[in-house]
Amino acid sequence: MWHCLFIICSTLWSMGHANPQLNLPTPQPEIFYNGYTPNVATTPAQLRADRDRSQRYGPPYSETGDGSSGSSSDDGLDDFRYGQTYDERMRLGYAYPTPRLNFSDRVNDSPFSADQQVNRGQDNRYANHNYGPTSSSTERNYGSFNDQPNYNNYNGPNANVNSNYDNLNDPYVNNPNVEFVGNDRNRFQNPYQSNQDRFNLNQGYQERQRYQQDRRYQQELEKLRNLLVETDQKGSLECTANVAAQWNFETNVNDYTQTEALNAQQRYVEYQRITAEQSKRINKDLIFDRRLYRQLMLQSEVGPNSLTLDVLDRYNRLLNEMLFLYNDASICAYQQPFQCDLHYIPHLKDIMAKSRDWDELQHTWVEYHRKAGRGMRDNYEQLIDVMQDVAAANNVSNGGEYWFLAYESGNFRQDIDIVWEQIRPLYESLHSYVRRKLRDYYGPDRINRIAPIPSHILGNMYGQSWSNVLDILIPYPGRKLIDVTPRMVEQGYTPLLMFQLAEEFFTSINMSAVGPDFYRNSVFEQPLDRRVLCEPSAWDFCNRHDFRVKMCTDINQRSLVSVHHEMAHIQYFLQYRHLPKIFRNGANPAFHQAVGDAIGLSVSTPKHLQTLGLLQRSLDESSYDINYLFTMAIDKVAFLPFALALDNWRYDVFSGNANKRVMNCHYWNLREKYSGIKPPVLRSEKDFDLGAKYHIPANIPYIKYFFSTVLQFQLYRSMCRAAGQYVPNDPRKPLHKCDIYRQPAAGNLLKELMAKGASQPWQEVLQETLGEGRLDGSALREYFAPLEEWLRQEALRTNEYVGWNYDGDYCKRSIETAGLQIFGGYYNGASSQLFSLLLLGLSSWLSYFLI
Repeated sequence: MWHCLFIICSTLWSMGHANPQLNLPTPQPEIFYNGYTPNVATTPAQLRADRDRSQRYGPPYSETGDGSSGSSSDDGLDDFRYGQTYDERMRLGYAYPTPRLNFSDRVNDSPFSADQQVNRGQDNRYANHNYGPTSSSTERNYGSFNDQPNYNNYNGPNANVNSNYDNLNDPYVNNPNVEFVGNDRNRFQNPYQSNQDRFNLNQGYQERQRYQQDRRYQQELEKLRNLLVETDQKGSLECTANVAAQWNFETNVNDYTQTEALNAQQRYVEYQRITAEQSKRINKDLIFDRRLYRQLMLQSEVGPNSLTLDVLDRYNRLLNEMLFLYNDASICAYQQPFQCDLHYIPHLKDIMAKSRDWDELQHTWVEYHRKAGRGMRDNYEQLIDVMQDVAAANNVSNGGEYWFLAYESGNFRQDIDIVWEQIRPLYESLHSYVRRKLRDYYGPDRINRIAPIPSHILGNMYGQSWSNVLDILIPYPGRKLIDVTPRMVEQGYTPLLMFQLAEEFFTSINMSAVGPDFYRNSVFEQPLDRRVLCEPSAWDFCNRHDFRVKMCTDINQRSLVSVHHEMAHIQYFLQYRHLPKIFRNGANPAFHQAVGDAIGLSVSTPKHLQTLGLLQRSLDESSYDINYLFTMAIDKVAFLPFALALDNWRYDVFSGNANKRVMNCHYWNLREKYSGIKPPVLRSEKDFDLGAKYHIPANIPYIKYFFSTVLQFQLYRSMCRAAGQYVPNDPRKPLHKCDIYRQPAAGNLLKELMAKGASQPWQEVLQETLGEGRLDGSALREYFAPLEEWLRQEALRTNEYVGWNYDGDYCKRSIETAGLQIFGGYYNGASSQLFSLLLLGLSSWLSYFLI
């Protein structure tokens, strides 16, 4: 048996060396990171570059008003690059051939060869994955366990204990999807203990010991490790070539660099597909090293790129068609039927933010959702079916489980609902206050005191951030918000100085300096000789030493916080650069964003601005504190239920919990449930209102923004505790005034978290660094505690109702019900004439029965 193992592992080793079928492409040495081609003529295609880029990547992630990145971004993507971002892996794919892997002519009885299961035609979907059926399923197929080699014939070091291997043919032994023996819980019940994550097996101790003590087994395992090292090195080269091409395009927009970026992306996706197929061919049942097992499993998961080419082509076609409809959507201006070229950016976004005309806002909301969403409903229904194929290709039971796959929890939907329940009392108090202020502004005939708030009057097309109506909502209008922009201009701040200050912030907490190459290669200002995509982004060139930032920096307070945010991504890159490439990432898709936002919380405090000499005096008045916290809350807290509803909706439709025929109404039910928000007019199943949100047609996961918004406060609280800057229940050291500048204890904690990268499940990372093994909303509540108490007192003073009552259906399946307006919490006629007719009919009906 071991001689066969030797043959197979030797074959696997040769795959990285001589096998032409697996001769993975290597990048050309001519890589010009800052390449500029002045001979390329300016063409109209340059004017379309932003749109073309949006179709490939989506609009870049924009910074919020307070410099944090995340919650209030209307159409955000990751603001860091590390080759191919998580979102790009989730949705990008190309229909082109890949080399076929033929293992049929090899001896396949090695424990490291999965062909025993695959070649016998048995269902192996759930063999090494936790997202399959439980032991109660009657349709299970246990071929991957029934056909194990006969260990009774193995005359190895443990030949006298063959009887102990009799149960290897039992499908219920060592299967990660089967419930624990003698226990009524499955292995997801406690994801925070070691040996419980989805990338590890619960093999018996004796079995592990017998294999690990065998010298031949160790030799073959070492060959497998060497193969992974070689794959990692080649993957890093491929990633570097791809990132370089993307950098060249975004720092020098023209036809040539755009074509090169697309070609490089295709080559990199092809490499990922081949690597994933290789990793899937290796039988992981006898790999007991958790780190090695995790590395193989992560390499095996490439999202939609694991689809067959015909299905992948269909997937890409559906996304491209929906994105075309999204990008092409335009409406006519309110009461100006001949001005019909208004697009979301910049026209409609500006109208929703600045207009205070109820009718204009309603017109803009209704028309844009009609033009952007309705046309793509059929395509999205097809996408729901394709997502089941994506799930199957990634060894997941359904599309809903696949959507939350990166969070390594079998109960993630329930986990985040529990977190939301922790935060909900604060949100309801905020919602009650905002509803009262809007009712005072627009009148009680349009906003009911106990009903949900119409979404079109919140300053944002999606009602996800309320910052744009701060002029209506601010608690103390006479107390201006802190703005150090004039002082920055007066003191001669430059983009370079702002980045140097950010670097000094991190070195003051015992983190790494970025080095001269960072300043030489990065782009901090808009060049005068070429066009650059100016949105802030941090870049990892996958070679452990080249890290850059691209940002057209303005001299203002917002950019100052944004600079620190981007530098936090650079620090993350620096701290985990020692890891294999597959682990050079956040512990889950939300960690990068959460770390940057946590640093932003410290930098934006009056205490830190005073330390920098940008604020002359400390503002200790409670009114300033309330205004500051309120401004943060209407951005961060208000965003949470929107993000939760959006991706819980996708979980429901992808998993089949919600029928496609009622999916638009299901969305508005979730918005009412979580947000207390309702549409401005009655909706129907003819509409597809989610299509107006970029992340839906682009199929980009959104739950990471919910996760990162909560996690940033959890990280911030732990750093402040370590620095002694926050003491619970001590009014002299509240959490919202903590500044970790020059506090090495805080930096050491953050370094430990960053250095783990994605090498462990995120629950373990939090447990080992923060002592908290789960996402916890209590830190956010503690941060906003002064504001929450103020809101409670305001509700008592004004006798305001906290919460909301369901005041009627917001969506009907029948398309004839669409077009009715909402006033005062009730659906009334679109015109006074129609309303009179309804009253006349009601009177006739009553008189008939009274007679």
